[in-house]
Amino acid sequence: MVAAAELRDLTVEEEIEVERAEQKLLKACMAEKGFPYWEIPVPVVDERRAGLYVMDDVRWAKKYGYGRVFQEKAEKIRLTHPTVTYQNKLPKEKRAAYSRALDGDWRDAMKVELPGDVGTVETPRGGCANEARKKLYGDPETWFVARRTVTGLMPLYVPEVMKDKSFTVSLKKWSSCMTDAGRPFVNPDKLREQRTLRTEGMPSAEAHEFDTELAVIDATCAKETSLAEITHSLETKYRAKALKRYGKEHVDYRKMRLHALAEAKQILS
Repeated sequence: MVAAAELRDLTVEEEIEVERAEQKLLKACMAEKGFPYWEIPVPVVDERRAGLYVMDDVRWAKKYGYGRVFQEKAEKIRLTHPTVTYQNKLPKEKRAAYSRALDGDWRDAMKVELPGDVGTVETPRGGCANEARKKLYGDPETWFVARRTVTGLMPLYVPEVMKDKSFTVSLKKWSSCMTDAGRPFVNPDKLREQRTLRTEGMPSAEAHEFDTELAVIDATCAKETSLAEITHSLETKYRAKALKRYGKEHVDYRKMRLHALAEAKQILS
């Protein structure tokens, strides 16, 4: 494992490497158990930018709008990927056996309480999923607790961001910019709400055109008012504050991800 002094977060490109390696481990493990498994495509860099609270990358907005093409791609994979269709064609008992081989048995689950008293989540022990995680990260349960804790901090820091004066001032400027451009929205949440209503039932091409026009205006205003930059800066600040409550989990998370990256490079070489 990596020494504490060398800890850092992974880049997006490194996260992709780890996920690709995990798919290869799943395929090999399932083959050992006598089951076929087709590797599921790992989202590329641009895909991972979809869904941000506020985006100021006008180039991305011109090309992808709000990422509808990625949503449609994910839905197609969910419905038509060979691993999915193979499972769906199996008789009930064989489908259950396949699921246990891949994901483990829900009757034996590990649990973690999420930050902010929002509840608990659980995942099965065993299965190829945990064998792959063991190879990459080390102990699967330690990884599960660390990952769900560190990635579940939004209830702790988002309210702090939203009430910070620098955010509220920038948000008002963004809203004024949007209004001047003929898109009167008080905040990105209201924009998303109306976008969903307006595009519901639209053909894909028409919805993408609608999204692109709106997303470019949105990103331009976010850039001109520094809303995206300020939001990101505040998220970093208040997330770091929240992480202080979970020092062990944060150390485990970064240490295990760096270990996974080293393993992934060997697997993919």
